[in-house]
Amino acid sequence: MLVSTRMLHPPSEAPDDREDLAALAERAGIVPLDAPGRPAGDPDAAALELRRAWLGRAHRPADATLKSPCEGDVSRMPDGQSVRFGYERELSASLLERRLPLCYPVPRGWQSLRVLCRSGQAALSCLLHLIAREASALPLTFHHAGRYFETATLLDLWPRQVFAPADESPSRVDVLVGEPVHCDGQFGLSIPGRLPRARRALLLDTTMVGLHADIEPWLDTLEGSFAAVFRSGLKLDQAGLELANVGIVQLFVRDGAKTGTAAMGAALERIRALTGGGLTLDELAALSAPWFLDRPYLERYTGRVFANNAALARAIGTDSGLFDDRCHPSLLSPEAVAPFCAIRLREGDATAHRRLLQHVETEISRRGLALANGGSFGFRGNRYELIEPEPQAGRPFLRVAMGYRGGPERDRIVDLFRELAALPALP
Repeated sequence: MLVSTRMLHPPSEAPDDREDLAALAERAGIVPLDAPGRPAGDPDAAALELRRAWLGRAHRPADATLKSPCEGDVSRMPDGQSVRFGYERELSASLLERRLPLCYPVPRGWQSLRVLCRSGQAALSCLLHLIAREASALPLTFHHAGRYFETATLLDLWPRQVFAPADESPSRVDVLVGEPVHCDGQFGLSIPGRLPRARRALLLDTTMVGLHADIEPWLDTLEGSFAAVFRSGLKLDQAGLELANVGIVQLFVRDGAKTGTAAMGAALERIRALTGGGLTLDELAALSAPWFLDRPYLERYTGRVFANNAALARAIGTDSGLFDDRCHPSLLSPEAVAPFCAIRLREGDATAHRRLLQHVETEISRRGLALANGGSFGFRGNRYELIEPEPQAGRPFLRVAMGYRGGPERDRIVDLFRELAALPALP
């Protein structure tokens, strides 16, 4: 099974966008956004209002603390917890790392803990340092089962004497770097049983799917004793408010391994400090929001985001004469999820995709749709943008990210793309 099916569809009782923002504000001790007499207003404005209110409170500890405070100085987080440090680069993130439950259930025979880094790429970089440090012999062969361009670029930065790409179709590698769902303009799925077995380490990037990953089949591909499931925590983990960049790592170490979980976690934290890959005090305070690393909330939030994008994908379908048939992973497997659709013309170059963009923008304006032009890391509102890679890197595509909000506005956007998908060619 590719992904967990616990929350693929949002519960019917899930609050709407404004109710959800008001509940978040209440949890954070902020004046409710739906106070009596306050107009409903723009949902984007309500989200930004909550963001400003929280960050205004979260910035205070760092504003009052030097990067190298005096002995005995204490910084107070917005939730009242205290932080002491001598040098910010070595700041502990344990206040957040020990929040329970952990993101992914721990299978029998494994131990696990959480480590936070400054970004998803910082997390991957620190993990690669850790694996190289623990290796008894170099080079280590690796296989990247995914398409994320920054992962490929980061792996390519390493000297081939340390990490070397495996030959085509290997049966075993030292390190497997996997993405359950990946996209380069068309979506694809990585099936663990069809991938090389990992002799030493597994690194699984779940940025695209959040908690909706069944990690046990991936752990079954591992012959060694060390795995890490990591993701960029900016994308889906912050209620769409984009408070701070962060990389979330959950380490898994087999029972009885030569180097235990605590030692591996401490080694990763040391690498994090030496490479400047840790959180700043400002970021730590921003991420102390009560909904961050709250697994039930994250499941509910992403469940709605995933369901809204699957609805758009179903409207486009697999038999459109205009669009490619792999705009979303749910069209490949009903259990697969992603927080956006990649809409690509079956035939057409960059000029044709710019015409598609112009047509979509005309219809957005004519229909008065709440669909904004721009990228999105938080996926609360609805966004679109034309992705134009370098010619050698692939063909253009229209990235449409349906956010948390849903409702009639979602249906109107879905109707637009359903009508476009039914056309034999662009008008």
